[in-house]
Amino acid sequence: MKTLRFIGMTLLMVVLCLNFTACGDDDDDEITSDNLVGRWVMIHQQGYEKYEEMPNLNEEWNGTPEGDDFVNFTFNEDGTFDEGEGGKWTLHGNTLTLKYYYNGEVDEVYELKVLELSSSKAVLEIQIKETDERGAYEYYNKMTYQIVRDIRNEAFAKLEILPLKYLDGHPSGEVVSR
Repeated sequence: MKTLRFIGMTLLMVVLCLNFTACGDDDDDEITSDNLVGRWVMIHQQGYEKYEEMPNLNEEWNGTPEGDDFVNFTFNEDGTFDEGEGGKWTLHGNTLTLKYYYNGEVDEVYELKVLELSSSKAVLEIQIKETDERGAYEYYNKMTYQIVRDIRNEAFAKLEILPLKYLDGHPSGEVVSR
């Protein structure tokens, strides 16, 4: 019985070690939509906002994001995304297009340049320059995102492949803690 327990625990440890080792190899250089699918959280931003006619509103930032602008995204495989009200996304080359909808109609469209995209990190850049009757406006933001992984689901998937005899012979707390 001790031998089976030892073999079971050894296999579990090997599987977990291989899983964490595989996660460390995130050197994907190719920009593909497969790398974009998932939940992303902004970890850094650097940029500015300038108003020609209202310089008192000008501001610059560099650091951890504050507020709700472009902070969290969930990109789904079906081409939709969730951030606030959500919308649809497309990726062509290094351009990520976000379309926001209101009452079924396209309300706003943003094109972000993808500077870097791997399975764990995304660096996006947006630049807007407009001129209207109120003067010139310029906005720039370089945003770094990190993907959020659900380790609980991955661990549960690993536990599902263990034999029932092993699970029956060990308290659940012991299996989960190892």
